[in-house]
Amino acid sequence: MLAIEGGKPIRANPIVARPVVYSEEVMRHIEEVLKSGVLTAQHGKWVREFERELAALLGVRYAYAVSNGTVALHVALKAIGVGPGDEVVTTPFTFAASATAVLHANAVPIFADIDRETLNLDPASVEETLTERTKAVVVVHLAGMPADMDQFAKLADRHGVKIVEDVAQALGAEFRGRRVGSFGHVAAFSLYATKNITSGEGGAVATDVAGYGERVRLLRSHGEVDKYSYEVLGYNYRMTELQGVLAYHQLRLLPEMQKRRETYVKTLLEELEKLDDFLTVPKPKPHVRHSWHLVQILLSIEKLRKPRNYVVEALRAEGIHNVFVAYPTPLYKTPLFQRREGHGLGCPWSCPYYKRGVEYKPLPNAEWASERVVTLLVMPNLTEQDAVDTAAAFGKVLNALKR
Repeated sequence: MLAIEGGKPIRANPIVARPVVYSEEVMRHIEEVLKSGVLTAQHGKWVREFERELAALLGVRYAYAVSNGTVALHVALKAIGVGPGDEVVTTPFTFAASATAVLHANAVPIFADIDRETLNLDPASVEETLTERTKAVVVVHLAGMPADMDQFAKLADRHGVKIVEDVAQALGAEFRGRRVGSFGHVAAFSLYATKNITSGEGGAVATDVAGYGERVRLLRSHGEVDKYSYEVLGYNYRMTELQGVLAYHQLRLLPEMQKRRETYVKTLLEELEKLDDFLTVPKPKPHVRHSWHLVQILLSIEKLRKPRNYVVEALRAEGIHNVFVAYPTPLYKTPLFQRREGHGLGCPWSCPYYKRGVEYKPLPNAEWASERVVTLLVMPNLTEQDAVDTAAAFGKVLNALKR
């Protein structure tokens, strides 16, 4: 009997995915920062050290820390000149920030469809959406799966659009042996608590283009070029030194934490293969290294007598507490985008958006994925036994609910 129906759960002690952040060295350095009284990046060293290490990891010349991943996207878009009257193409199957950052830049998000094998943006669908107003494409490396950067590079060359990499879920991932975040004109990262490295909140912007790097540096700190001398309209998007300590040490741990993730996922996928009648998992191709922020599992919902959300609740009742749904609805079907709120904000009255508006048409692959996806958050504290038990819970629930 399923635990949700009164039976005994697979796990008496639930599986909870947690970041690994504590060490004596981290605590010592946090204490040093507190005792020094130097709490801001303007006068400290830790944020600068993190930026230096991140740029070296990516193989780019510039990396700047900011206060979170959403503002990283905002600053990235502003750095390449996105503004009123511009369109920016992205995926509807993602966290809202990939598109709301476009609205914050006073531009209009346009959604293209995804590829069913990777759940990432489909370059062919993106190309169909391009117009003379398209300024950029926000390419999301969803769940840690690198997007097809070969095709997006060709698309950028053909059409003269800028590529912004959304690497919020994919720090450490690689495409053809090269780190994601080093392909686009500019890249944005998140250091939120659930991400592959974390400073609690935090983010970063990286680029190999000097002009964009300088623009990011100015925008994140009030546009200030000298004390009380302002060159551009900027923001207060800085990271603190306390966050910098965590970010720096987390980045040093990235290879070890990536190996732990890969060990967990390898066992999980081997066990889930026994359930291939009920589910599939998007898997990386040989030229791709997945960072495994998330494992996206696609249910064969037509073979089940209960809806997807019931499956998720049943799994949680079995003690699998790192299961959820990302993402249950394409962004264009959510109230914010249905209202077209913020579209063309700041645009003069002659702007075409006041005349033509934006119509979001259904995108079949994004809707297909949203109906059946079940998501596992992966953290370096998870073990091979956790993977075995998670797969066992899937087996128990899906077999009990089959038609």
